[in-house]
Amino acid sequence: MANTLATPSWTTKEVARGFINKLVFLANVNRTYDSQYEIAGAKVGNTVNARLPQRFTVTDGQALQLQNLYDQTVPISLTNQKNVAFGYSSQQATTELDNIRSRYVDPGSEALANAAEVLAFNAVYRDIYSSVGTPGTTPSATLTYLQAGVKLTDLSTPLKGRVAVLDPLAMSTLANTTSSLFNPTAVIAENYEEGMFGRRQLGVDKWLQDPVRPTHTTGTYTASTPLVNGASQTGSTIATDGWASGAATLNKGDIFTIAGVNSVNPLSYSSTGRLQQFVVTATTSDASGAMATLPISPSIITSGQLQTVDASPANNAVITVLGTTAAAGGTLATTTSPQSFVYHPDAFAFVMADLMKPGAGAESTTVRSKALGFSIRMVEQYQIGTDQNPSRLDILIGAATIQARLASRVWG
Repeated sequence: MANTLATPSWTTKEVARGFINKLVFLANVNRTYDSQYEIAGAKVGNTVNARLPQRFTVTDGQALQLQNLYDQTVPISLTNQKNVAFGYSSQQATTELDNIRSRYVDPGSEALANAAEVLAFNAVYRDIYSSVGTPGTTPSATLTYLQAGVKLTDLSTPLKGRVAVLDPLAMSTLANTTSSLFNPTAVIAENYEEGMFGRRQLGVDKWLQDPVRPTHTTGTYTASTPLVNGASQTGSTIATDGWASGAATLNKGDIFTIAGVNSVNPLSYSSTGRLQQFVVTATTSDASGAMATLPISPSIITSGQLQTVDASPANNAVITVLGTTAAAGGTLATTTSPQSFVYHPDAFAFVMADLMKPGAGAESTTVRSKALGFSIRMVEQYQIGTDQNPSRLDILIGAATIQARLASRVWG
């Protein structure tokens, strides 16, 4: 029986299969791209743009009322090259095919998938402004996840295709919480046997857990009542005052609401009657507690095709930071919380681009799939002095939030 040679192409395809199979979060985000994403020979630092869908308002009557076209794009920078390197002898390549798979291919693909998920999670989670739960407290009721669904529906997220990726403790808590609920026998068995919440429940198509989910640490301030400083403010910053005289900090990713400012459905442009949540887009602090201006998302837009809220905040409107002990005179303590997600895949984009082929003396193979949106390069170079084949597997990746309204964070 002839031996099977482990060629670079074979090894790369095995890694590609393993990489895709081991993805959790990234297997459930937007990875279908326009031709602009096919960057043969890309380098670190290249940027591609994801185009956002148009938004239109509906007018009454027969009169033609032309509307502006807003060609909004979100840049996705290919700033991260990840690699796994190993080597094996010619003898191993010819006689130990199964060992190569178990020793190198499986661990290599798992390591690459893990690194890609960590990068993507941390690239996007601070962009998400909708959230449910309490910092530092693992959700113990299905209501929390139903409320996350409400957040999505309020902002016109499609009902089909929703995904939940949970912290493992949140997943086990949810599975235990629902063990006594009325469910089909098959679903109960799945929850019990796998220790995970079953599919297609609570308005979510897929329930997954991922141990590399990000954690977020909130800012801190002493007893105070933060307020809006000045009426009729719009845009991506908000002037504030009322912070305590001691040091105050809000971290990038912290969330707050403003009294009297409600979210707007992006299709009907009607008020939801529920407070719009805002996320701090850059860590902001002041030793005196003044913290005059906060950078925020979404921007405060009170009319037109890109409207986000039903009203501009009033002067002295109370700002309530998620995790504070009270809206008036409350404190915010530094709290670290795992971040779970309920979202639609179109909330995020993940990009893998072709890496440049190396120069002479090395054998290079790239495995790519336009349908799956991935590209992995393997390079090996034979060393005649030792009869070894040093090899490396590389990916060039980037991730970004493209429609934050289609996702909700779950604290815990």
